[in-house]
Amino acid sequence: MTVEKFMIIIKITMFLHGLITVLSFSFFKQRSPQIKFLGVNFLCLVVSYHSMDVFQLKGMEVNIPTNIEILTSFFSLTGLYYFQFQKRYSSFFLALVVLFTTFWFVNIFFIQKTYFNSYSASVLNFVIMAYCVAYFYKLMIDLPERHLQNVPMFWISTGLLVQGAATTFLYLFTAYLTKFFFNDVLIYWTFHSLMSFVQLFLITIGVSMDFKNVITASRKRHMNVPKET
Repeated sequence: MTVEKFMIIIKITMFLHGLITVLSFSFFKQRSPQIKFLGVNFLCLVVSYHSMDVFQLKGMEVNIPTNIEILTSFFSLTGLYYFQFQKRYSSFFLALVVLFTTFWFVNIFFIQKTYFNSYSASVLNFVIMAYCVAYFYKLMIDLPERHLQNVPMFWISTGLLVQGAATTFLYLFTAYLTKFFFNDVLIYWTFHSLMSFVQLFLITIGVSMDFKNVITASRKRHMNVPKET
């Protein structure tokens, strides 16, 4: 894998990030809170990616935007599943927010500091995987299996689960994997980007499905509006 090919993969993934953001915010008033939170999550990812160039030009630590994005991802995805679970378990979600935020601040100021906060990212991935597993369990109880492919959140949660599992493995075994690849970190990050591509592909299916449902519902409302005589 060359640097040029790696950058092509990065550009494709960033295009998908932008596409998901646009699809999530289109027909904004008619979208569910879950889709809006998902749009916020990917908007923060896009802003974080482009902020790294600005930080580099100013001679600042380029990991700062990424570390901040870990916290914004936690807030946005926690909000997504809080609404998905119909605002139940408020005390649990509040406690989780307090604990993760505290750990994030401790990590960025006292432990990993301005280095990439892989500890915070690993905890985030564990939390997101727990959300996804809980969602799938509830989905299996509430809906027949044949209907799953028609549920946008099924695709979105599948994408988040795949990415969370893959990146958690990478973050926990960074030292071993870089040694296995003879310190060629490009291979390491290429695998990370390919898993991101799989995640984005699945989430794009879910967001597109939700977008189509919103358009269909909007057309039906317009058709049912009585014409003035």
